[in-house]
Amino acid sequence: MKIKQLITKKFVLVVSMLAVMLSLAGCDDKVEKPFEYDEQDMVTNAMSLFEKYAAVDDDYVDYYMKSDDELAKSAIKGIKQAVNNDKVGTLESYNSYISAVDAYGEMMPGNVIPQEVFKVTEAADYVTVTLYNKASERDVEITVKYVENPDYYIEYDKAYTTEISNEYYQPDVFREYIISQGTTEEDFLADYNSYMGTNVTTIEEFLANEKLAVADMIKSDLASNGIYPFKAEEMVVNAVYSKGELMASAGKNTLIGMGTVFVVLLFISFIISLFKFLPALFAKKPKLEPEKKAEPDKAAVTAPAAPVADKSSDDLMDDAELVAVITAAVYAAAGANTATSKDRLVVRSIKRARR
Repeated sequence: MKIKQLITKKFVLVVSMLAVMLSLAGCDDKVEKPFEYDEQDMVTNAMSLFEKYAAVDDDYVDYYMKSDDELAKSAIKGIKQAVNNDKVGTLESYNSYISAVDAYGEMMPGNVIPQEVFKVTEAADYVTVTLYNKASERDVEITVKYVENPDYYIEYDKAYTTEISNEYYQPDVFREYIISQGTTEEDFLADYNSYMGTNVTTIEEFLANEKLAVADMIKSDLASNGIYPFKAEEMVVNAVYSKGELMASAGKNTLIGMGTVFVVLLFISFIISLFKFLPALFAKKPKLEPEKKAEPDKAAVTAPAAPVADKSSDDLMDDAELVAVITAAVYAAAGANTATSKDRLVVRSIKRARR
């Protein structure tokens, strides 16, 4: 019994988990509208803006670029970039779609802009309209960013409040008006339902419908004057390139970048190789001093070194002469005082005297 209960609990748990997963998968993840708008009106407005700025002559480009109108600057910059640099050719005209709008700024019955021409994307606080322009040489993508227009609501509230403040929209006053026209409330509502194809049963319902009609009339009047619940803030215009063209462009840019880096590295290496010559360029040359004449050593002059006796056979003759001279000097000195026989004077050796 316990095993059966355990299996039943597991089965219920699995079923519950599947139900939760399916409910989460079925939830609509669409972003809520940031403001009220009519899709066809917004697309037509985007087309009108594109036609307006595409018609700006080159002589007036500087005027718009120096103005404070960010929409005009972004639109003209993108359009001129596509025409002059991307060479998209002649741009497709949207006048055929724009002319389908009536005097109140609304699409006339039977005229609907096809979905393949545009795409509307909603975000938290803005809406973007993307138009696809079939230019003669290359397709162009136009994206217009719309935000809420507070001026529209100010004008709308002012006009609506003024209109419904009329006593005509008060039920009691309107009933008195019906009676003054010589009819009853029932007959008036029957005629109204027959004409409008509605099923209104009370004067309050009739007046509520009238107020809705007033609101629609005010919206149409504002649209005819170019005032919508939304306003364009920015326009981006880009030429459409194929994947092959994008890959080729990316490869080209990569080669140029790598080549530039390689050349710069070679140049840096060359500069570094020149560093070995810097010490020689900036080293100071030594000053040449006049050579001083060597002065003789006084000690060497006054006290010359004693000659060293050389026992070689080559100096024997010089020693014999020296002995003869000294012997003669001694003999002469001795002979001056006493008579000394020459035969008795014998010189045995000569030694240097130490001082």
